[in-house]
Amino acid sequence: MIRAILLFSLLYIFSSIIAAAQINPWIQSNLYDSRRWDTAGRFTATNWLHPPEYTPDQEWGVLSGKWRTTPSLFGSYGGFWDKLEEKGVQVIVAYFGQLATNPSGGERKGASWKGDINGSVFLDLERLVGWKRGYFLYSISYINPGKSLSLDYIGNFFPVQLDNGDDDGSFRIVHLVFGQQLFNNTTEIVLGRLITGEDFAFLSLACTSLNQGICGNPIAGKQSITFPVYPFAAWGARIKVKPHSDWYAQIGTYLVYEGIFNSNTAGIEFKVPNGSGFLTLGEVGYIVGNYKNVPGLPGIFKLGSYYDSERLEDLDSGRNVDGTWGIYIMGQQMLYSENGKYTQGLSAFLALSYAPENRNIITFMTSGGLSYQGLIPSRSQDTLAFIFAYGLFSDDLNEFNRNNGDPNQDAETILELNYRIQVAPWLFVQPDVQAVINPDGRSDIDDALVIGFGIGTVL
Repeated sequence: MIRAILLFSLLYIFSSIIAAAQINPWIQSNLYDSRRWDTAGRFTATNWLHPPEYTPDQEWGVLSGKWRTTPSLFGSYGGFWDKLEEKGVQVIVAYFGQLATNPSGGERKGASWKGDINGSVFLDLERLVGWKRGYFLYSISYINPGKSLSLDYIGNFFPVQLDNGDDDGSFRIVHLVFGQQLFNNTTEIVLGRLITGEDFAFLSLACTSLNQGICGNPIAGKQSITFPVYPFAAWGARIKVKPHSDWYAQIGTYLVYEGIFNSNTAGIEFKVPNGSGFLTLGEVGYIVGNYKNVPGLPGIFKLGSYYDSERLEDLDSGRNVDGTWGIYIMGQQMLYSENGKYTQGLSAFLALSYAPENRNIITFMTSGGLSYQGLIPSRSQDTLAFIFAYGLFSDDLNEFNRNNGDPNQDAETILELNYRIQVAPWLFVQPDVQAVINPDGRSDIDDALVIGFGIGTVL
């Protein structure tokens, strides 16, 4: 345990001296396979609580001539990571960056680079200290200073690139989580600093999009209330049960408040600020095909709802009030597979959500997309994706706007086309084009064309 504490401290110091970089947990989702550590299966376990499947004996990775096979740029750092992994400790450092430009449309033309570097320490407590089926995760994030294309140039609502709302950049502690599996791995409890959006209303296929209004959690609630998504976390707890391979159910609650995204706290807040409340969510999911380890096209379908008790502003009266709610239904399904392993082929996702007009900026949202992995025969890991999203602004918000002489806001639509090139297991590049129609729901802002790319690497 002393070694683990020292490792945390070294990682903290390392992250603090990095100048400008980036990463995201969804950097390469096919690497995040908990089965090496966890016999419970991919949908019983909390995937983000487990490291990528470990590949030993990678020496110095690319520097050792293993650039086509190593899952990380520097391999196992000369064998050092191998020694830690044997004891139940894995360290992952990764970077994700995005360039976005709007050569036409928006409030003014511009360009923006936003990047994120993330360091994570995963502990298998059973191997480390003999705590059966216990896990621990600590992670940190640093996002570089720089303008946001959506906020500072286009003026639209759904962020077209990675953005934490802080032009000055920020370092923050993200995860500080303990997880425990119970009852023959059919039940899991997690508590600590959690990201709500990694547990609820999440679709992995939605992250074929580089647009952050769509990626991961394409629901109205994420756009309107304090709904923590990466790199923001909240104190909370969640319990998940999966008594059968076909379905699961989970409930979670998180302490939320208006200033939770403030970078001055470095991601940690130990007091309960005024106006705080609890975001409580429930979700059930139905699993089909290979996702439940049987032959068949894999798919998952989710139905959920939430109640947020924090202090909010009533959009009709402008008064401070307590609480709002929302519902969502979503799913993703493989439609065609080129092989029996279901690793190549055509997949689709769709999400619908609603939140009351009196306390939510976006009252209805729908999004969806198609993606094809391995469309080019010689490029089995590449993915072509088309994604859309439509967000309808609240009528109560527009009544408030009219009373204050502000422009009317109707609906904003995003169309996106991208191609993810898996250069090597440790590196991808993703050219991307987005069309922002009716930015911020306003007719006085020209439709915008966004061109850019994302790049990600595991270090």
